[in-house]
Amino acid sequence: MGYTIYYKITFRDRKRVTKVIKPILEELGLTAYEKGTEISIRPPTNSVEPMRIKENEWLSVKTYKKQPWTGIYKLLLVSLSSFASVEAFDDEGWSLK
Repeated sequence: MGYTIYYKITFRDRKRVTKVIKPILEELGLTAYEKGTEISIRPPTNSVEPMRIKENEWLSVKTYKKQPWTGIYKLLLVSLSSFASVEAFDDEGWSLK
C-alpha cells in the first residue's frame, strides 16, 4: 500500500530554482539533475520513488510515508512556491495551494 503526493508546478524563474535548490538537496543527500525540461530528484534509497518536476503537468511521487523522504519532498514543494505556482496534495488531506 502506498502513500502518494500529487503536485503541479508553474515556474516563474526556472533557472533560479535549479541554482537554489540543487545545492540544498545535495546537502541533504539527494541528487538533483536536469534532463531536458525535467528536473529529477533522487534520494539515496530505492524505498521511495524519485521526484520528477515538469512544468504545468500533474505528477505524483510514492513515498510510502517513509521519513525523512516524505517530509523532504513536502518541504521541497513549499520551498518551490517561492519561485513558482505550486499546487499539491496527498492521500491524507495535506494540501498546498
